[in-house]
Amino acid sequence: MKTLLRSALLACFSSALLVSAISYDDVIQAPRRSEAVPNKSGTLAVYTETSYSFSTRAWSGALKTIALEAGAEPKTVIADAADVGDLAWAGSDDATVLYLNTSGEYTALWSVDVGSGAKAKIYEFPGSVSLLKTHASAAGVRVVTSGWATPAGELLSPDAPAKEDTGLLYDSTFVRHWDYWLSENRKSVFGLLLSADLKTVKEPLTNYLKGLGIESPIMPFPSASDFDLAADKLVVNAKAPELSPANNTATYFYVLKYTDTNEPGKPLNKAGLGACSSPVFSPDATKIAGLVMLENGYESDQNIVYVYDLNDGGAGKNVTYGRAFDRSPGAVMWAPDREDYLVLVGEDVGKEVVWTLDISTPGLLPQKLSTTHSVSSVAFIGSSTAKLLLSSSAIVKSTYFEIYDHATDSATLLLDAPTTLPESRVGEFWFTGSREVKVHGFIVYPENFDPKKKYPLAFLIHGGPQSAWTDSWSTRWNPAVWADNGPDGYVVVTINPTGSTSYGKEFTDKIQNNWGSYPYIDLVLGLEYCYKSFEFIDTERMIAAGASYGGYMINWIQGSALGRVFKALVTHDGVFSTLNQYGSEELYFPAHDFGGSFVENTRGYYKFNPMNRMYHWATPHFIVHNALDYRLPESEGLLAFNVLQELGVPSKLLHFPDENHWVLKPDNSRRWHKEIFEFINTYSSASASTKRSGAGETKTAAQILEEVVDNVEREIFF
Repeated sequence: MKTLLRSALLACFSSALLVSAISYDDVIQAPRRSEAVPNKSGTLAVYTETSYSFSTRAWSGALKTIALEAGAEPKTVIADAADVGDLAWAGSDDATVLYLNTSGEYTALWSVDVGSGAKAKIYEFPGSVSLLKTHASAAGVRVVTSGWATPAGELLSPDAPAKEDTGLLYDSTFVRHWDYWLSENRKSVFGLLLSADLKTVKEPLTNYLKGLGIESPIMPFPSASDFDLAADKLVVNAKAPELSPANNTATYFYVLKYTDTNEPGKPLNKAGLGACSSPVFSPDATKIAGLVMLENGYESDQNIVYVYDLNDGGAGKNVTYGRAFDRSPGAVMWAPDREDYLVLVGEDVGKEVVWTLDISTPGLLPQKLSTTHSVSSVAFIGSSTAKLLLSSSAIVKSTYFEIYDHATDSATLLLDAPTTLPESRVGEFWFTGSREVKVHGFIVYPENFDPKKKYPLAFLIHGGPQSAWTDSWSTRWNPAVWADNGPDGYVVVTINPTGSTSYGKEFTDKIQNNWGSYPYIDLVLGLEYCYKSFEFIDTERMIAAGASYGGYMINWIQGSALGRVFKALVTHDGVFSTLNQYGSEELYFPAHDFGGSFVENTRGYYKFNPMNRMYHWATPHFIVHNALDYRLPESEGLLAFNVLQELGVPSKLLHFPDENHWVLKPDNSRRWHKEIFEFINTYSSASASTKRSGAGETKTAAQILEEVVDNVEREIFF
């Protein structure tokens, strides 16, 4: 087997030896594209492309169009579009795009003629809004956005007088969320009606949720997919108002009239369900399709597609039939010319894929289309189902556009990615993990890879834990960046262990009450598989890193014998003590994964607690934790760092006072990468000491790993 692998790798890389490496500066400054949005007739698509410059410390951008035909070249419509926010076709014609300008405290709505580039300010909102959707009808062009609403239902104004003090008083749980403390203001959906020529405001700015006691879009990641528009009504997805958001995930779909917002009406899906998402009207607005989770309190339950018939009192019907289709779509849309045809987008075996679903045939399962890599968005081209416009990316390619043709079941490249590396730099593998279940992983090779040489390993562990490494581009944890920024380059391995999404509901759900068992065993067996299968991995120069749940797992590994296999570890916003998860904001999360609330099942929080193993911590360790991370409070990072320092373990702490669970600001991201790579490269370089802290000098990493493998179940379950 090893000989076959080596021969295959030599064949793959014989033509890729001169490829340039990609640095973290390259990725951070590389152009970032939005999804491509086609016009109604399907002749043209519009998108934005923005870049950050470290020399100017500023963003620049352009609004561009591309003809939806072979050999088309993009055309720049607005060259200085750094402040162009959300955009949408006006709907009244095929030549006008509306967009939000976010340059000041007040958001402005602008129009631009994509042919001439002529711009005009249409409207200035009395505050800050985002998320733009439009709908054209005989009445005019409906424009709907989202913003913060005051208790009186008005759009929050930047000119509102400041309070005399800064105190915030609470009398129930859920006092902060993600990176902000809750105040008296709530997210809401605002809209106005413009004339067809966009010159007159026919209906003034209205808060469509005013007085209803509901909040939408869903925080902390508000999305335009939380509402949809028809000619005379809209549908919104809102948190269940009668339930505590700290302990429940349930959301409801509400259908509201633009001209009558005094009563929310009966939610379509109020039946003790969990989180719901992506409500969309059928072409004739008589039905609504949406994604429904059946379990309240579980944010990663399987999404099932439901269709609600508004002519039948809103009766709902499951059209993906649960376990018979065990994938979890993340988006759903109607075909523009059919009332019985849906398109779904979601994860499948480490990729984002597209399915079609003909709901006219009961029991027919979704059909997967032939696409490559990961599709981030789909749009119909024109008024038929014949062709789709895909916005996609890969581990080695940033956003690119394709046209999918149903007739040939194939996609044709429309516009390639601005950042591209050779496809041969990524491979996939399967191995037998815990419970004798097959587990999937990706392997990413460094620049000028030579399988005859030895390379240090970067073993990356994803967060979630109900998440996955996918074949998609990232500006944060980009495996290609890790591969190209090691002392000799790293071979990067990303495994999707038990709990990962895209491999079916059972595989995802099995992590419940098992944070430190099945996923840990999968990672141990996956590491063993890699070092036995890939001779180019230098087992004496391995590092491991992870964020969020991945950071939890790094801390768990640090306290086990497996921690001595690695030369250095990195924890980003991880968990030091599972007991402290009750200091989080969404309490349903630990309640689900640890078998109850902290009061109900305290034992469940002790079961797989990294803190219990802290006396064994010995491997050099880099800690990152951010002040605005309210999902995993910064005390977790401080606790881990203080323990490492007290034990005398070489360690560093990187703290960002202005970042949340993620590091998003370009200069902060640059510092994040710089400090981490300097740390791990010190320990993984060929000149570093061969001694692994706490491991003694007589055993190799491979010997230690074999002992871990032999004893892993006894270590976990006894």
